[in-house]
Amino acid sequence: MDTKGLHRFSHFSCRTQKVVTSSTWEGLLIEQSTLSADTKGSEPDTWWVDICDATEEEVSTVCQALSIHPLTAEDIATREPREKIEAFRNYYLISFQTLLPSDDQKSSRSLKASSSIPGSAGFYILVFKNATVTFSPSGCHHIARVRDRIRRTQDTHLVSSDWICYALIDEIIDEFEPYMRAAEREADAIEDQVFIARVDDVKALIPQLDSLRKSITQLIRCLTGKYDVLSGFVKRCQAKDRNPMFPEGDLLVYLGDVQDHLVTTLTSLSHFDEIVGRSQSNFLAQLSVNNIRLSYDVNAVLSKVTILATIFVPLHMVTGLFGMNVEVPGQDVNNLGWFFGIVGCMCAFVVVCCLLAKRMRLL
Repeated sequence: MDTKGLHRFSHFSCRTQKVVTSSTWEGLLIEQSTLSADTKGSEPDTWWVDICDATEEEVSTVCQALSIHPLTAEDIATREPREKIEAFRNYYLISFQTLLPSDDQKSSRSLKASSSIPGSAGFYILVFKNATVTFSPSGCHHIARVRDRIRRTQDTHLVSSDWICYALIDEIIDEFEPYMRAAEREADAIEDQVFIARVDDVKALIPQLDSLRKSITQLIRCLTGKYDVLSGFVKRCQAKDRNPMFPEGDLLVYLGDVQDHLVTTLTSLSHFDEIVGRSQSNFLAQLSVNNIRLSYDVNAVLSKVTILATIFVPLHMVTGLFGMNVEVPGQDVNNLGWFFGIVGCMCAFVVVCCLLAKRMRLL
């Protein structure tokens, strides 16, 4: 049996801090009604409903029950990847892309920025006056962590639907922190190896540099969209003709803190990208210098080989003539005088040519 399917619909009460789960929307309404009957009170309650991996039919059912605009239902059902904020008459929608770490990254104690950034999925937050509805993908832990954060909150009056939205945004952005730290460690390690790495090490580091720069670029692209959405959200909250559904007061301070955190992260990633780019340029320049030096050494050796070949070619011609059907000097003599004389002349010719080439700095 799929145990995850039994808890795809969950209801969280900020007053009682209890979670009610069900496998269907109708079952959740029944469970929530029973719980509300058992815990009646005059204190206003802020509730939070989360639907995990909702199908198109379930999205349609929930949207009809909560009077959600058809455009919002379409974005959620089609998993609209564009990050944005939209305001409607009785709620506002924030659409974010959140990271979904793989099983290997979950079990690994340390992350490598050069490894591929995990996949992303749409996370949709609908904020009403006293309620929050989220559509989350399976594999993310934002829901459980924000609920634990609510339980640890000392001032329960601070917890509202807008505060839950802020906490979810903060949690989604914090998900990028380990990858940013991993990129920082790798960038610092590579920068230290610029001037101490050998030629073979430099060749091995070039693919690592390319992978790290690709990962940093991907992180910057993911966070830039969130910064644009958050900046627009804060500006629209501060506008004079703002939507009455938007938060105000102290919550703007919280949103500003998240915005500052996001700016700091983006600035750090840009700095790491500059470090990696500079290291990559230095490595490529070092490879270019090594290739030029190697080419010079090869040309020097080839030039010496050419000089030696020029010296030995005439000797090869002479010995080739002796191998033909011609009269060889001293062939009628019964001693080896002529032979050693010819060999001596050849050796003297080689020595004289080598000395001349040495004097002319050709060898």
